[in-house]
Amino acid sequence: MSFWEKVGVLSPVYCLVCQGFSDRDITTKLNLTELNVQGCIVWILHFLKLSDRNELIRYASAATV
Repeated sequence: MSFWEKVGVLSPVYCLVCQGFSDRDITTKLNLTELNVQGCIVWILHFLKLSDRNELIRYASAATV
């Protein structure tokens, strides 16, 4: 998956992670490989300077309040 293709799925991956879906569930919903989903999550964590998935969920929860 190229960078530009990945950018198009970052938002849906972000939304599903923040709703508590597992990598496997996200792969099924978005028709992606688990490796691509994990890569997107790593990129999101890096971009937002977060350390892990739980911190991402807390970040998303705070952003919606």
